[in-house]
Amino acid sequence: MSDVVVVGAGAAGLVAAAEAALAGARVLVLEKRERPGIKILISGGGHCNVTTTLAPREAEAQFGLGAGRFLRQAIRATPPERIRSWLREFGVETFEAEFDKVWPVSRRAKDVVDALASRARLAGAQFRFGAAVQAVRATPDSWRLNLEDASTVDARFVVLATGGLSYPKTGTTGDGYRWLRELGVAIEEPRPALAPLRVDDPWVHALSGLTLEHVECQLREATGRIAWRRRRPVLFTHKGLSGPGAMDASARLEREPGRYRFHVDLCPDQDEAWLREELFTGTGQLDARIARLCGVPRRLATAIALRVSPGVAPSEVPKGQRTALIAELRGLAFDVRGSLGFSQAEVTTGGVQLDQVDPRTMELRDHPGLYVTGELLDVDGPIGGFSFLAAFATGALAGRSAANVNRQP
Repeated sequence: MSDVVVVGAGAAGLVAAAEAALAGARVLVLEKRERPGIKILISGGGHCNVTTTLAPREAEAQFGLGAGRFLRQAIRATPPERIRSWLREFGVETFEAEFDKVWPVSRRAKDVVDALASRARLAGAQFRFGAAVQAVRATPDSWRLNLEDASTVDARFVVLATGGLSYPKTGTTGDGYRWLRELGVAIEEPRPALAPLRVDDPWVHALSGLTLEHVECQLREATGRIAWRRRRPVLFTHKGLSGPGAMDASARLEREPGRYRFHVDLCPDQDEAWLREELFTGTGQLDARIARLCGVPRRLATAIALRVSPGVAPSEVPKGQRTALIAELRGLAFDVRGSLGFSQAEVTTGGVQLDQVDPRTMELRDHPGLYVTGELLDVDGPIGGFSFLAAFATGALAGRSAANVNRQP
């Protein structure tokens, strides 16, 4: 019987296996696919934004108050620099880029997978591929895993690292949620996160391919209160909006449909009084002036001018339309109809409710010996390597914790 069985050979699972084996446990990794790290391989367009440059305290804050507090011990035990050092030990150098992102110098996600898998193997972890777990059951003194081929695997401790529901083409089917529900674990409904937004308006589709670089994305409540804001690029697509700014908003929109409306401030650095003065004086073309003052593409400026005040010079725009135009520029509104779903989502929001898990170990409070990591937890962060950070940190903590308990008499 293995001391620790890790189910899933993704980001969290590979790290959990390595840490448990390094701590002296006999470790077996069960992976239903034929190779490790499938989702890592496609992340970041195959380049893998492996973590963030932010210090632990700043990184924790990116997950929100509750989730950030829950992840505090995990991230401080496995900060971003430690992840980079693991990769460096296996020949994968990394570099820092815009928006606090960290990438492998080679820009090859495969190098990251190879390094993490090699680290686990050299530590002594054993791998069994094509091993699809069907159920997880408690026995009097251990855990039993029932596999698809009718075999069973017993272990004193089990680390679940099966991932969420995003990118189902990689083989993720949400098995972990089902097993945990069968054990009576409370699950927050899993929903797509970091997914493109669906907008049905033809004027949006007509701008497909256009990118807005220096804008502020916002979620506003019906009262007009800005509940969330982030400065990140937005991309118009033939189905709606993509890019980091739109995708970062998707989790909140999915969790609370109808509560927020998505807006983009096209000129967040401009004073509104100055903008009004500069925009509506003199002659010339209104769309050209919008493009120059806000730094947005002319195609978008033309679409906005036609929507609000078509065919007039800047100084001839009526007073009421001036107010409407300024409002558009400082908060262009989009009728979002949801995200494009799990097929396009990078991660999952929702999962095991955090009060069910001991943040010091990642062990389920009511199920001793069973640990939960990565996307199975109800934590999700923005684009920028935060999902990997959470996976690596929770996986490492779970692996070490299981191995340390194993050593106790």
